[in-house]
Amino acid sequence: MPINQKHFKILHATFREWEKGRREVQEHSTNALQAAKQAIFSFHRNDWKEGGELLSKSLAALKKAAKAQEKSIASSDEGVFNAALEEYAEADLFQQFLFNKSIGPITGIEVAPETYLGGLSDTIGEILRYAMKQATERNFSELKRATEAVEEIMGTLIQFNFTGYLRTKFDQAKNARRKMEEIAYEVSLKSGK
Repeated sequence: MPINQKHFKILHATFREWEKGRREVQEHSTNALQAAKQAIFSFHRNDWKEGGELLSKSLAALKKAAKAQEKSIASSDEGVFNAALEEYAEADLFQQFLFNKSIGPITGIEVAPETYLGGLSDTIGEILRYAMKQATERNFSELKRATEAVEEIMGTLIQFNFTGYLRTKFDQAKNARRKMEEIAYEVSLKSGK
């Protein structure tokens, strides 16, 4: 039985385009993921300017990845894109905790509810790291603010009936909350407050 060569030429060209689009999405997503992680690290070092710049860089790379994904026949479920978007959400929400009166929506790019909630769950771990630093520096008012923020976030997250991936994220957030409670308790014993 002969092979239809015309069909396979079209298929080969289509596959090359798919691969090209996929690589472009992966490259921009990887850049976004790395910049978001670096932004969080900068925020923990109190380098607000660098953190903000890295967060902007992450957003720009995410927008390029989303655009490449739109024009490509590559799957919109590209795992590295979703991971980058969630890391960006975590970095943005942590920045909101640091500088805003409340944590709210992420602007600049569309974030699915699952991605937002995963990022918010991970933000609790970043707030825990921040709180540990505040306790070490004996900045008790910031420790209290962090503890209250975690309690409020957990109070919001517990209203959802998570399963699968988000359930794992939620359980990790609960463990971070427990550690936060331990830190607050130890500080209260040592400071007499």
